[in-house]
Amino acid sequence: MSGADTADVEVPDGFKLMTRPGGFEELIGPIYGRKDSDDQYRLAFRAAPRHTNPQGVIHGGMMMTVLDATLGIAVYRVIGKKRCATVSLNCNFVASGQIGDWLETTATIVRRGRSVVFMRGELMCGDRLLMTGDGVWKVMG
Repeated sequence: MSGADTADVEVPDGFKLMTRPGGFEELIGPIYGRKDSDDQYRLAFRAAPRHTNPQGVIHGGMMMTVLDATLGIAVYRVIGKKRCATVSLNCNFVASGQIGDWLETTATIVRRGRSVVFMRGELMCGDRLLMTGDGVWKVMG
């Protein structure tokens, strides 16, 4: 990702660039992260025209991708930085995001078993809820 891609993005305090060069995040990013505590992590992005669907609002696939990544990071950290994979992610769209919005995700562990972790997350724009998601992650090995 070139510096020009991130230079004009206003980023709230505490968020750091998370985009990996050459990874999927480079195509959709920049994506930013913030660790609130040992078990609370957020990902966020500034909605840009490339994130929109034909109706001009933020594409649901983009919203789901960032939530999936947030929940996966939370699981990874809670299980001791072991590999994990999304088994299922069910999302409910509540409101639309607009170009220029700062969209943040949060993650909550609902239940943790030996080989699976159940998660819940939200995608917000300020205090406005845009999407909720519930998912299951498989702990690998």
